[in-house]
Amino acid sequence: MSAPHRAAPRSLPSLRQRPLPRSWRAHSAVFCALALTLLVAGLVGWSREGHAQRGDDVPAHNSPRLREAPPLPPLAEADLERARTLLRGILADDPELAATAYLPRAAFAQIKGVTNPDTIYNRLMREFHADVHALHAEVPADARFERLELSRRRSWVVVREEANRLPYWSARRNQLTYSTEVNGQRVERALEVRTLITWDDAWYITHLREFH
Repeated sequence: MSAPHRAAPRSLPSLRQRPLPRSWRAHSAVFCALALTLLVAGLVGWSREGHAQRGDDVPAHNSPRLREAPPLPPLAEADLERARTLLRGILADDPELAATAYLPRAAFAQIKGVTNPDTIYNRLMREFHADVHALHAEVPADARFERLELSRRRSWVVVREEANRLPYWSARRNQLTYSTEVNGQRVERALEVRTLITWDDAWYITHLREFH
């Protein structure tokens, strides 16, 4: 008998995919970059929040683990020197110099439990600059620093109060006393420093005058 006839094998369709259109590839690259950016931003926010909750890189005085208020820090020489620099900045109409007494941006970002601390800080700094210019027109040019006194209106600001994720001491309506010459004699005058708060046992301004 003759061998049975075998049909020739059918050729399989090619498994190679056609290359994506160039516009699709561009959109894919943009999408991947956006996804990576969002992932990194989320990890940074998670890391910052986690550090604040655990108290990593946070002064003991401002630890979120505190269950009661620590002793009120007294004004130290460094605090008084910042107050002197504040007055010098007012007299020179120099907000940048006066800002030595202001809460540092990095500390503010740690304290505030918000997603946009820089935006809020920039607004506060604009208010501070305006206050320095206003006080320059009010404080006599010969003003000499005498002392800074904390108000008795003090409170321990706890976590989640005022949108904070770290606690601190706050003192409102504090007095910076200076002397000026009137009719040949030195007399004392005072200007109000609206709000001082603590960071690492040091006192810094957050509002120089009434916040608008």
